[in-house]
Amino acid sequence: MTAFLGRSGFDVRVAEDGRAGLAEVEREVPDLVVCDVIMPHVDGREFVRRIRGRQLWLPIILLTQVGESWERSAALDEGADDYLNKPFDPHELISRIRAVLRRSSQGAGALRGSQRLQALDITLDRTARRVWRGDTELTLTPKALTLLEYLMLHPQEVHPSPAPAPSRA
Repeated sequence: MTAFLGRSGFDVRVAEDGRAGLAEVEREVPDLVVCDVIMPHVDGREFVRRIRGRQLWLPIILLTQVGESWERSAALDEGADDYLNKPFDPHELISRIRAVLRRSSQGAGALRGSQRLQALDITLDRTARRVWRGDTELTLTPKALTLLEYLMLHPQEVHPSPAPAPSRA
């Protein structure tokens, strides 16, 4: 599954169990988590409860062989964003990942009011109009800074390049 997700354009990190998954999220918060309900040390539902308990609202999709409706309802009520029963078509998982990411990026309205925006190692202080990559401050033109701000406020969106101006002969 990891190779399939990678070929589908996703940057994938794998944890061997729920405890390691929580440590990965602690190290670097991902855009989305896909985890199994049945995992050693920390099961998927407990994983969701702990993430939500830390006020992290990253999207989480749970996978399981348990197909009972009460199990799905409980997982969704505890904070999972989607739930997929095994066995599943890998293409359906990709579609669900994209749908959850679309919903979560549209919920990014909170970004618009944020003073600081973060994308990987780039930080933009919107009030001071300053940008850092890691610990190094970058010097950007006003137009480049405005473009960066726009892109950071619209994550997971595709922006086509403008059409070339018609030539005058």
